[in-house]
This record gives sequence, structure tokens and C-alpha cells, in this order.
Amino acid sequence: MLKLLNKKLNRTLFTTPTHGQSAPSFLNIQNLKSFYKWDYSEIEGYDNLLNPTGPILMAEGKASDIYNTKKTFFLTQGSTTGLLAIMKTVLGENDRVLVARNCHKSVFSGLVLTGADVDWFMPDTKSEMCTKWGIMGCIDPKELQDTFKLNQYKAFIMTSPTYEGINSDIEEISKVCKSYGVILIVDEAHGALYNFSEFFPKTAIEQGADFSVNSLHKNAGLNQCALLHMSKDCPYDWREVQNSINLFHTSSPSYPLIADIEANINFLVSDRGTKAIDDLVLNILRFQKELKEEGYEFLNEECADVTKLVLRLNGADCSKLSDILYEDYKIEDEISSEFSCLYLTGIGTTGKKLDKLKRALIDVKNKKFDKILMDEISVPVFQPYPLVKIKPQEAFNREYAYVSKENAPLMLSSEMIVPYPPGIGVLYPGEAIQKEHLIYLNDDVGVIKI
Repeated sequence: MLKLLNKKLNRTLFTTPTHGQSAPSFLNIQNLKSFYKWDYSEIEGYDNLLNPTGPILMAEGKASDIYNTKKTFFLTQGSTTGLLAIMKTVLGENDRVLVARNCHKSVFSGLVLTGADVDWFMPDTKSEMCTKWGIMGCIDPKELQDTFKLNQYKAFIMTSPTYEGINSDIEEISKVCKSYGVILIVDEAHGALYNFSEFFPKTAIEQGADFSVNSLHKNAGLNQCALLHMSKDCPYDWREVQNSINLFHTSSPSYPLIADIEANINFLVSDRGTKAIDDLVLNILRFQKELKEEGYEFLNEECADVTKLVLRLNGADCSKLSDILYEDYKIEDEISSEFSCLYLTGIGTTGKKLDKLKRALIDVKNKKFDKILMDEISVPVFQPYPLVKIKPQEAFNREYAYVSKENAPLMLSSEMIVPYPPGIGVLYPGEAIQKEHLIYLNDDVGVIKI
């Protein structure tokens, strides 16, 4: 592994983390040796992340002021830890929760751990935008209200922005949730820059969410650096949340990562940070303008986050486009399909890096278009509405057996089928296997014994 780390990566990455594999100037960790110098345990005077009373408490307090929250917690194990802690705080055995189906797989882990009953809510898949780009869209507040009229829920869990950068109207969703006494939990992992620039929507907390999480590494910092936010109106005591975090968080958190979180936030809120974000967005807008003149289309013109470069070229199979960019130009995207490619950017994405991608895309379009032609007109196939027969906790612990793929339909899955990226579940334990799932399954399929 060390040999791999020491080997120069001859690749241009538009993936997480988006710091560009160079030490952020605001942290001053220039190499592995100096990183070790920051690596302490809970020695005298250095505080404890799981029971902060000194400098970490002060840093979290400053972050709460910056994000305008009741409490902001530092996490060194990603947004996953934050989502698990929120769910453990809010949900108990047999509580009923509504979850948007485009959630991250960690939400299913939270369902197993809490013993909650789940109903799934399907985001938009029928609009022209969704069928054109092959992605799930927004949460419709009216549909959500209709669902609440028919069922009682303790909480609603949703993702905004989505993996591709689609933002839902959280302000309206929050009003619906509050009118029915439902706690609103927003996975805002990909919106870590939203608090710091007018180029982005208001944060989930500003729009009325009770809880949210941010993954700083998605746009700015080191892997695993994340935040959990509680709104000032959140009906829970922050100590309950801290206790829940402590159930899941390592008792030996990384001090370099804690330092990165603090330094990252301080940078983003500074004049230098504002300039870095503005430069990023302006470079992207210039990049998009020049590529649109070449025939490329971009999702963010519809409603998405500008830092998520979701693009397509009419008549092209974007999975083939992705392959050529990787093989011939050493440029790696985050994810691709027939319908679009996703290139992630952040404060480590330079104008030079965008120019390299632009030149490659233009070159493929002008010289290699015959290699990326779509074989036939395709229509995206979205996962069907899940048929939940056994609640997640029970399904996770049930005995299972293996059957052939041909015999699997209408049996109950014992396995999680989660393409990664983006980490969104196609099939979870306790759900009936439907014909649309078969393309994801191996020849032998784990099913629950009834």
C-alpha cells in the first residue's frame, strides 16, 4: 500500500475528495512526516472530541456561530456517523420513519440499529429532466403532504443536494413537516459550501431542517471530515445527540482531522475562502460556456449545484465518453451512465485542471465522436417502488439461503445491493426482489428463509 501511495498518480481526478491531492494552504500539512507530528491522543490540555470541555468545545462553538445553529459537532468518520447519531437520537423501536429512496446506504444501517419501521418516498423520476439525464430529481412538497395525510411518522429523512447536485425546496418541505409534527433530517453531505457563497442555495438549517450533516471532504477538506448540525428550533437537547455520537464514533479520533475541520471552516468563512469559492464558480461558468458552444449540455442549468459538473452530448453514450477520457486522456470522473457523466469539483479544482478536461471533451467531440455514439435510443430505467415485507432490523438478523437468479423474483432479499458510487441502495434486506433488480444480482442470490 505504501508503494502505491508513493507512486505518482498519472491521472486527473474529478472525484472525492476534491482538494486535488495537495495540502490545503490553510492547514500546512505538507507531507506524511509533518502529519505524524499532529497525531496525538487525548493528552492533557488537548481535549476530547467525545466530551469536549476545552479547545475542541471552543472550536465547535465558533462553528455553531458560523453556521447559525444550536450546536455543530465535529466528526472524523464522515457524515455516516452523523446520520447514525441523529437517527439514534430521534428514532426508537417500532417508530415509523419516512425516507427518500435516494438516501445513502448509511440510513439503512440506522434503520437496522434503531429498529424503526420504514416507508419509502420516491423522488421525482418522471419529469423530462429525470428521463433526459437518467437521475432522480426533487422531493415534491405536495406529494409529501399527501403522504403525511395518510400516515403518521416520527421523522422524514431526505438528501439535498443529491449526488448529482439536485436541490429540493427544503423551506416548503420544512413547513409541511412542522405542520404534521415530523422531524426533518437532511443529508446535506454534498452541500458543504452552501453556507459560504451566494452562488448556492441557503443551507438546510437556514431553510428549516431540524438536523443536517455536511461532508467537508466532498468540496474542501480531507476524507472523513464532517459536521452534524442542530437547528436552534430543534426540539432535542444537544447532550442527547452527543451521547448518540459517542455510541458510533471511535474513542481515538484523529487530531489531524479535527484540526483540518476547524481550519477548513475558518478558511471558508474568511475573505480568502470567499475568493477561492468565487474563483471556482467563475472558472466553472467559463468552462461551461465554452463547452456549450461545442454542443455539450449541463444539468445545473435546470436546478442543480454548479460544482457538480453533470454533462452530456446529444447522440453520445456518456459511459463510452467516460471510458475514452479515462483511457486516452487519464481523466477520471466520479460516475457515469449512458445518459450523463459527473465530474466533481471543489476548492482544490483549479482553472488549469478544468482547462484540461475542456480540451479533452472538445477533442473527443471533434475527433472521436464515432467511438462514443449511442448504439440505440435508450430510456433510463429507475428502480421500482420497494416492496418492504420485513422491517430492516428483523430482516438483517433473519436466516438466509441462496437460490438461483431465475428463482429469485418475489423472494425477500437478505442482501444489500448498493452500487458505489453513489452508495444509493437498489435493494435492501426484507424487500421483495423484482424483475428490475435482476441486472444487479449474481447468479446465486441470498434470500430470507420464511
